[in-house]
Amino acid sequence: MTPSSSDRNQLLALLVALETPPRAAELPNDEAVVAVARHHRLTPLLSAACGPHLPPKLSEIFRRDRLITAARNILLGGVAEEVVQALAAAGLRTIVLKGLAYETHLYRLAGARPTSDIDLLVPGERRREAFGVLDRLGFEPRAAAPGFDEPNYHEVAWTRKGIEVDLHLALAPLARCRIDYAAVWREAEDFDLGQTKALDLGRRHSAVFHALHMAIDHFDVPAIYLVDLTKLLPTTDDLRGARETARRWRCERPLETATALTAEFLPRWAERMPPIAVTAVARPVVAGYGTTARLPRAAQLRRKLQHFDAWTDAVRYTAIQSRRVAKHWIERRLVRRSARQRLGL
Repeated sequence: MTPSSSDRNQLLALLVALETPPRAAELPNDEAVVAVARHHRLTPLLSAACGPHLPPKLSEIFRRDRLITAARNILLGGVAEEVVQALAAAGLRTIVLKGLAYETHLYRLAGARPTSDIDLLVPGERRREAFGVLDRLGFEPRAAAPGFDEPNYHEVAWTRKGIEVDLHLALAPLARCRIDYAAVWREAEDFDLGQTKALDLGRRHSAVFHALHMAIDHFDVPAIYLVDLTKLLPTTDDLRGARETARRWRCERPLETATALTAEFLPRWAERMPPIAVTAVARPVVAGYGTTARLPRAAQLRRKLQHFDAWTDAVRYTAIQSRRVAKHWIERRLVRRSARQRLGL
C-alpha cells in the first residue's frame, strides 16, 4: 500500500466514524491515524461526535485537541467582537465568514470546528474606512498576496499579536465570477457573535462561497471542509438552491466538484441528495483526494484554470494576476515599500 492510499483509507475510516459514531471503535489506535485526523482538522469534531466510542488513546488526544480549539476559538471570537463593534461604530455592517460563523451556526458545539483566523466581509466601496478602523485598533497590514494594495482586490490580511483578520471586500477575485453583492447583503442573516450583533451569509450563498473557496485553494483542503458542506447543504432544496445561485454567479464548476468530492467521502449525505454527477473536471480531484502530501504547483494551476465557468473569465483573471505578480515582485525586491506604505496608511 502506498503512503497516499494509506492516508486516503485512514481518512475514509475517520469520516465513516463521523457519519456512524459507533464505528469509531474500529479506528486503529496509532499515530498515523492521529496525523491524518489532525491534517484534516477533524480531531475536535471526532471528540465531540464520537467521544464514547473512540479507542482510549485516540479519545484522550482528540479531547485535548478539542480543548485547545475551544480556547483558541474563544480568543478569536473576542478579537472578532472587538473588530465588529469598532466597524459598527464607524457605520460599517459586517458579515462573519467561515470558521467562527460555522462553529456557531452549523456545529453548535464549542471547540468542534477549528479555525485559524478571523474572516470578515465589509462593503467593498468602504474599504478605506475599514482600513482606518483596523489601523486604529493596532492591526498591521500584511502583504499576503499580489494585488492586495489595489483598490479592486478582494481581501487584505491584518495582524495583531499573532491574531490575523482577513478583511474581505468581496467574496472572491472580481474577475473570477459574477457574484451578486446586492443579494449577498440583502439576504444576509442576523448573527450573534458572542454578545455582539453581526451578520452571516445566507445559507445558500454561504455554500456557494464555500465551494468557491475550495476551488481557489485547488481543492487541496482539509476534510473538515467536506463536513462543512454537508451542514451548509442539509437538504435537497438547499442543494438545488445553491446550484441555481452558482449558475447565476458563474461559479457552477466549483460547486459541482465540491459536491462530487463530498459525496465520495461522505456517502450518507449523498444518499439524501439528488444524483450528484462526477464531471470530467471533478474526476481527477476526487480520485486524488485524501493524501497529506502537498499538491504540486502544476496541478494547482491546472485545477484553478479548469474551475472557471467561462474561458473568458479565466483569461481575464490570468492577465490580471500576471500583472499583479510582476508588480508585487518589483515592490518587494526593488522598491521595498512596506505593506502600510503600499496601502497609503
